Amino acid sequence: MTQDRRGQRRRRRRRGRGEVQDEAAPARRGRPRWRGTIDSFGGFLTLGAVGGAVVLLVVLVLGNPLASVSDEPLLGEAVPLPTGQATVHTTNAAEVVGHPGEPPVGGPHFPQPLPAGIYEQPVADGNAVHSLEHGLVWITYNRELMDEAGLGVLEDVAGDFSGDVVLSPRPRNSVSVIAASWGRILRLDGADEQQLRDFVRRNRDRSPEPGVR
Repeated sequence: MTQDRRGQRRRRRRRGRGEVQDEAAPARRGRPRWRGTIDSFGGFLTLGAVGGAVVLLVVLVLGNPLASVSDEPLLGEAVPLPTGQATVHTTNAAEVVGHPGEPPVGGPHFPQPLPAGIYEQPVADGNAVHSLEHGLVWITYNRELMDEAGLGVLEDVAGDFSGDVVLSPRPRNSVSVIAASWGRILRLDGADEQQLRDFVRRNRDRSPEPGVR
């Protein structure tokens, strides 16, 4: 028996006894520990989605109007609000009450707020008051007491503060222009642009639920 054949027989016997591994078979390697950690959180796709949501949240927080809340004294006349009922929701329009000739600036209001924007038709007081609760400023005007130039000024202000102002006609107003924020009112005999801009800058988001849009 040749030397080569003896060697082959010895190797077969050793394999039969489990003494020799097949050199051609690749060694099995476990997954890296870091991959198991990632998989435990749902994998790369889930982590990517979570990361995107975090980035979006940071962007929203940084762009939130609360970042520019004024610490100067509020403008306008303070209007006392009903104790214990200032933020109550109601569906009864009769419970939404302001002084005659003026929009309400707090108190019971409708459950649905108005989005900021320029409205060509009168809006419900109850919806607008809910927007005031969220920190918006409501600018109303009596169309019969306004000229086109004055209306243009109001629209410019509302456009420049597009995320913070509701502009709408209100035929029941006793003066041409009234700006309202939560608990505050500013009556104007005409569209005084500077006063309106100052009112918005200083009074926005100083309310029970600031920054909600």
